[in-house]
Amino acid sequence: GAPGLLKASRDSGKPLICGGIGPSPVFIERTADVKRAVGQIIASRSFDCGTSAAAEQYVVADQQIAAQARQEMISQGAYFMNEEEESLLLDWLAKRAGFQVPEDIKVLVSQQKYITDFNPYAGALLCPVLVFYIENDWMYACEKCMELLVNESCGHTLVIHSEDQDVIRQFMLKKPVGRMLI
Repeated sequence: GAPGLLKASRDSGKPLICGGIGPSPVFIERTADVKRAVGQIIASRSFDCGTSAAAEQYVVADQQIAAQARQEMISQGAYFMNEEEESLLLDWLAKRAGFQVPEDIKVLVSQQKYITDFNPYAGALLCPVLVFYIENDWMYACEKCMELLVNESCGHTLVIHSEDQDVIRQFMLKKPVGRMLI
């Protein structure tokens, strides 16, 4: 929002709901329809070049379906960068970074293991880049999502793809998040 408009709204004394860019984690649990989940994630992240508020940025995949999710992401227009390409991208835009991707690619993907203060892929990215994490099960994925929520996303949004009502319930009970999409 425009700073002047926000100040005037706050000064009015009336309730204010402010939306902004909050990179969201999305968990693909082992019971999810992986093809459908990936289609929704790619569509969300590639819409408006990944700059829309709460567009999924961090994909946390259950280890049991991680290979399937990765393959589905590739088949639906994701390009997994290697470490050298990730470094090049950080220095410059993908076209000028020295690596080429096919024309039909919708998003770039960086596979990461950890969330650290010095890893720029752990921060908010206003571009069509996804970060891909693999966790052993929904409990570890739950912890990873919580870490992401308190890191850069400021508790904005969390998405879960699952058919397991117990897992969904546990996610809903534990997350410090403004909204949750199931």
